[in-house]
Amino acid sequence: MDRIRASVCFCVLIVIPAVAAPPRARLPWYMRATAMTPDGRLTFLDKPWWPRAKALAEGQSFTLDLNHDGRPDTVVERKDDNIIEAIDDSGRAKNILNKVDTAYLVSYHRTGLVDRMVAYIDNNHDGKADEMEIRYYKDGYLRFGWFGENYDNDGAQIFSLKNWQYDGNGFASKFRGNTIIYLNKYNFETHKWEPLSECPFVFFNPSHDGFGEIVARFAVAPLSSNTGSDLDYANNYKYMWSAKATPLDKLGTVNVRLSYSIDPPPRKQAFSRPHYNFGFTMVGSQPYNYPRMSYTNPRRRPPQTVIRIPWNDALQVALDYPAAKTGFTWDEGRSVHRWEGQFWIYERRLLYNTGGPTYRWNMRREYSSNPATRRQLYYSAVDKRYHLFGAKEGWLEVGHLVDDKKDMEIRYFDTNGDGYFDKWEVFLGGDPVPVQITRVSDPRTRMVPLKRSFLIKDYNRRVLPKAIAEDKKLIAEMRKFVSISLVSKYEAAAQSATMAERRRYCLDVARELYFIGVRDLLYRRDASSDYPALAQAAPRPLLERGPIGGRYTLGDTLAYWKLAREIEAFVNDYGSGHLRHAYLDLRKISLPDHPVTLKSSALH
Repeated sequence: MDRIRASVCFCVLIVIPAVAAPPRARLPWYMRATAMTPDGRLTFLDKPWWPRAKALAEGQSFTLDLNHDGRPDTVVERKDDNIIEAIDDSGRAKNILNKVDTAYLVSYHRTGLVDRMVAYIDNNHDGKADEMEIRYYKDGYLRFGWFGENYDNDGAQIFSLKNWQYDGNGFASKFRGNTIIYLNKYNFETHKWEPLSECPFVFFNPSHDGFGEIVARFAVAPLSSNTGSDLDYANNYKYMWSAKATPLDKLGTVNVRLSYSIDPPPRKQAFSRPHYNFGFTMVGSQPYNYPRMSYTNPRRRPPQTVIRIPWNDALQVALDYPAAKTGFTWDEGRSVHRWEGQFWIYERRLLYNTGGPTYRWNMRREYSSNPATRRQLYYSAVDKRYHLFGAKEGWLEVGHLVDDKKDMEIRYFDTNGDGYFDKWEVFLGGDPVPVQITRVSDPRTRMVPLKRSFLIKDYNRRVLPKAIAEDKKLIAEMRKFVSISLVSKYEAAAQSATMAERRRYCLDVARELYFIGVRDLLYRRDASSDYPALAQAAPRPLLERGPIGGRYTLGDTLAYWKLAREIEAFVNDYGSGHLRHAYLDLRKISLPDHPVTLKSSALH
């Protein structure tokens, strides 16, 4: 035990100097030129060149030699009524404005107070920036910063800018590939960075095709923020702009989002239309304390140490996050193309600090209130889908895809608490009463590993092709019984779909609507026979069909009950996901002379 304590103490002693800012006298020239006052203020007002800068006309500029080596290393210009000082940190670039080792300090409207600093850092000296940061000042005082690290070595600009700050355009930014971005709040009392808000947002691209294949977001806020009236503390900018920072020991990872793209390669969509199939949203109260979270870059301007979960550790941290509650989202209709991934929505079940809002329609939502330290999926042969293990309930609102209304809602329940859905309810439109309820004693499940290599192969080569084939076969048979205009729209949408996942979803909806139409048609056919309507039986058990003398025959009862049993087999096999059996059941039932045309309203 004493050895362990000694080891811990030694580690603390060697970490502390790395966190502390170097004395100003030991800073390189470009850091001295941009050093803040002890209280965190940065201005141009005390610079010897400020009077000259203030007198510049729009578009004019001049250069400076701040390191005194006889050649310019700094450009001061007036642009868009702002004064910008651009410093080449390397001191030797042919183009000072090359965004490789350049820092841009901006004073809005020529007040002399620094409002923004945008800095690029080339860590490996290959002529391409590896890091980018944006520092935000208020009245000249540093408040917070966005930081980014690019592990693709492509020199791409991480943050898209407008007027020298992140413009909110994640598609124009490099929020994909192998990249990490994060926000840190400046603590003026300790002169250190503290994690806050999205810290970090991490993107993984193991195939190196330029897209994001896994994305994780860690929401950092006070541990107490998962209660109260502020539902999204982690994304509330008033806390970022405030002078006071929350001490690190009171901060926690209060929400984690983890999304996967399992589309088959090669992916051909534009970077402006990324797609993640599914995502977990997890809420908890994990203190922000991780190995290697302190990252010191000696080439960064003080404070040189930022706090974030390292890029190469972040995926495992997300997979092992101790969640008190978990929401699971699957983009069934492939309608959402967000670089942030697929995540929860502020409806029905509240998950604090989730962010958003996100799209409502054709998104399957599953919710678990069970504490979990692992993300687990299972496959159910009932509905041919992956589900969140442990989810107690879920819903899928179908609509606003082929029309401008809600067409259907499917609800999922785990009634026995074993972690698997065993009950499905189907509602049409806005009707309050379900038109179909299915309960199964065996949901026929299997656990699936949360590994992209497996999911890509299993989902795209097994799950989707099998589901599509079963849908088409059963739909072709049901189409012989009924014709429904709304169903035709979904069939057309399936036909025009370029991705198998959307095609399967549209066919699933068409199949469900066909099933309700065929089932109800058959029930009505059986109920319209002689036997249910007549009160008395014929005097002899005639096998012929009646009525005879205004009475039903044995033949009437046999035909009625035969169809009733056939309908029951069809309904049960369909509801339990045995679609091949449901197809064979339907084949045993006599067809109408021609398909019966049903209006969509007739299904309600």
